[in-house]
Amino acid sequence: MADPAVTGRGGGGPGSSVSKDTLDTERVRYLYRSPASVVASTFAAAVLAYVGLEVVGLWPSVVWLACQVLVTGLRIYAWAWARRRRVTSLNYRRWSGISEAGVLASALLWAVPSILLYLRDLPLDAITFYAACVGALAAGAVFSFAIWWRSFLVYVVIVVGSATIAFLLSDQSIARTIGVAAVPYFGAVVIWGREVSRTLTESITLRLDNYALASDLAMAREHAREIDRTRHEGFASLSHELRTPLNAIIGFGQAIEAELWGPIGNQRYIDYAGNIVHAGEHLDILIEQAMDLSRLESGRITLEEDDVSVGDLVATCEALIAERAKVQGLVLTVEVEPDLPLLRCDPSKIRQIIINLLSNAVKFTLSGGRIALAVRRTPDGELDIAVSDTGFGISRDELKRVMEPFVRGENAQVRALEGLGLGLALSRTLAELHGGSVMLTSTPGEGTTAHLYLPRERLRS
Repeated sequence: MADPAVTGRGGGGPGSSVSKDTLDTERVRYLYRSPASVVASTFAAAVLAYVGLEVVGLWPSVVWLACQVLVTGLRIYAWAWARRRRVTSLNYRRWSGISEAGVLASALLWAVPSILLYLRDLPLDAITFYAACVGALAAGAVFSFAIWWRSFLVYVVIVVGSATIAFLLSDQSIARTIGVAAVPYFGAVVIWGREVSRTLTESITLRLDNYALASDLAMAREHAREIDRTRHEGFASLSHELRTPLNAIIGFGQAIEAELWGPIGNQRYIDYAGNIVHAGEHLDILIEQAMDLSRLESGRITLEEDDVSVGDLVATCEALIAERAKVQGLVLTVEVEPDLPLLRCDPSKIRQIIINLLSNAVKFTLSGGRIALAVRRTPDGELDIAVSDTGFGISRDELKRVMEPFVRGENAQVRALEGLGLGLALSRTLAELHGGSVMLTSTPGEGTTAHLYLPRERLRS
């Protein structure tokens, strides 16, 4: 008969990654999980043997009980041996055979008392106690070894089936009544055992699938970490290889532009040298941004915090951007709320964020536009460093994406400008390192406002 635990909903199905041997190994381990049911059935046998003293005499009762104790001892020994030696996919068939032999021996011993129902009239207490024992044994088998369907079915047929037939064929009316009641009970136990077997097998299958998935996930995670580590190391190596010749190009360009070793004689060559220097410095900035983002993603950047004046920090950023804004024909205004407390932060990282935001404002605002840098405390006590411009603006759809690395706006004017789209991504990550955030609000054609929010805990009130 096919095992419903394997061919039904649980285990071995097309949706499971668990092999039949692996599943059967776990099912056999379940059989050896506890000897409690074996001990309990032996206790019931001792009571039944005591009741049978008056029916069959001393020696038959003692011999039957001794056989029960012997089988119980052997089954408990097998349980202890299995626990020491471990059930594996290589030996589970041997352990299942030992379990089946023990179940069969126990079933045959429990079927022996039913023979007495053919031979003689039994006292009412003996009949009822034997019926109760058979019912309890069948129920206990459901939880003890129904997962191994073949053993369970053999056990129930021998124990319950033989007792039911004996009760039905007995000359005593009470026995026949019990036999009639036992017929639906026998069917219910078989159906119940079948469902329990399926449920237990499904549970084991799910557990094994989860173990397999967890193992695969751990391997995938480690593989991803290795790839990420290799990527960062390769990127760092590439950055070094790029910067070595780049620094030489910038240096030579500056020397030519300054005419250190004598006049060149043609102004166009000097202009070309200036363009080389400018392009080299721009490329150096892009490499540095990419390296910073790579280090941040790998957790290799830590904060070197100090208490600094917000006004001084902003003034430094203003000085670095003011000349670029003036050359481009932009009006830059700075407003700092008076009496702000000191800010606990990594000054270089906060300065980098503000410069990134100001640089974007300068880059994406046409000549004649305005840029405003405002610093104040919000009603919640946070520090708000806001950079506003009257530039191209960003559409609502693009606002959801521009914070991601290497994402730039779709505006044709934006596309025409230099850059890799790393500034905002880098600024957001640096802000998050401080427990803060960077938020954007924008209207296409009217301008953009970038807010750097830092938590109030960083202000030394």
